[in-house]
Amino acid sequence: MEQESKKEYWKKVWQRDRKKYIALSALCILLAIFRQITHSRAASDFAVHYIVQPYHRVMGYLCGFVPFSVAEVFWAAVVVFCIVYAVRTVANIIRTKGGRLALLWRAVLTYAVLVLGIYTAFTGLWGLTYYAQTFEQAEGIEAKPISVDQLAEVTQLFVDKINAAAPLTEHTAPGKFSGDLDAILKASDTVYDHLERQFPFLNVPAVRPKLILCSRMMSAVNFTGFFFPFTGEANINADAPECLLPATVAHELAHVRGIAPEQTANFAAILACDTSGDPMYAYSGYLLGYIHLSNALYSASPERWAPIARQLCDTAKSDLKANNEYWRQFESPVSSAAENTYSGFLQSYDQELGIKSYGAVVDLLAAYYGTQEK
Repeated sequence: MEQESKKEYWKKVWQRDRKKYIALSALCILLAIFRQITHSRAASDFAVHYIVQPYHRVMGYLCGFVPFSVAEVFWAAVVVFCIVYAVRTVANIIRTKGGRLALLWRAVLTYAVLVLGIYTAFTGLWGLTYYAQTFEQAEGIEAKPISVDQLAEVTQLFVDKINAAAPLTEHTAPGKFSGDLDAILKASDTVYDHLERQFPFLNVPAVRPKLILCSRMMSAVNFTGFFFPFTGEANINADAPECLLPATVAHELAHVRGIAPEQTANFAAILACDTSGDPMYAYSGYLLGYIHLSNALYSASPERWAPIARQLCDTAKSDLKANNEYWRQFESPVSSAAENTYSGFLQSYDQELGIKSYGAVVDLLAAYYGTQEK
């Protein structure tokens, strides 16, 4: 009799939560379909060009009517829901004498639906982009292994570009420009204009980035910005040093244009800044390029790096020092865990380098600027 009673009880639990089981099953099927699409370049290209990118443009346009980041509101709502639901579940478990295991299982199901739902939607609205035709493939820019000599030449080129651009930028303090963040965001409307004429497939309606209110929290997990595919918004950390903020804006706007791999987004950002005609964007882009090139050259040959690094102007040296000091204060197990988590997340979409892909821009810069100089 007791055994039969338990069966009846769990049958009722199943019936009460059947919608969640159906939702989980549907999400698993949809995720499997998305993953199957990634095995076909043609299918990925079709989905990205005719479904994903049009969706981003519509949502980016609609969200542009509000001055705040809808993405930030979304994540705040998710966090609040998780906390409230967890507290409510614990309270119900304490108050209830029987059926505590069923209450706990129901909470697990709810969180599973939420997490799987977000991940599946992200895969469809952004993950597929990693498997579509890349910027390099579209334009025939091939990143090949480079010699130390080639790396030194391109690093020297960026030092020269920085030294020429630095006097044209107005600094109020090391790492800071004029302090007018709105002016930097406003200038982003045209930063890709020249590059769009050179590479027409990058031409999309302008989407102005949004500054995140909880930027300090972003810094704590080593984020300077992010593109939110659900809303088509580019979101920027307003607390980070201004010297690299324009380059960060250009990086996130590369994602808006459908460029998913981080190394390619860095590459497009540097090209856009270089050709923008805006001194702040140009200087910031050169600084971003130099950071990656200099790090690579130092690792390959410290003796070749030293004389080139010494040529960097005092303004740039002060900016780099201020940037390093800013990020050093956030070094912690939390930031390390966040980096490892994000690296694993990128690798789940076959980005083998994970978070190190940001620095893989070096080969692209050498291939492009080396050819340009020749």
